Amino acid sequence: MLSLFLLIALVQEIEKVIDRDPVIRVLPRDAIPAIDTPVFMEANIAAGFMRDDEIVIGVADGRQAKAYSTWMLDGHEIVNDAIGSTPIAVTW
Repeated sequence: MLSLFLLIALVQEIEKVIDRDPVIRVLPRDAIPAIDTPVFMEANIAAGFMRDDEIVIGVADGRQAKAYSTWMLDGHEIVNDAIGSTPIAVTW
């Protein structure tokens, strides 16, 4: 019971801090499509059209490593993928 009370008190304090500015929607829902079937290539091939200073998000599990271009994610924001059999969501 004490935990519930503390949680309620914490939420009330947070609500005092949060600015209550309205959320303005500029794009319709689902206007930015996720990438659900990403296509990968060898690094030496990607190097032919990626800049040397291009930022990527790297994900690895010790057996497999993948890099997701933030330039591509600027237009999609989410990649639904898997590392091995573990589903992941890469967000930007």
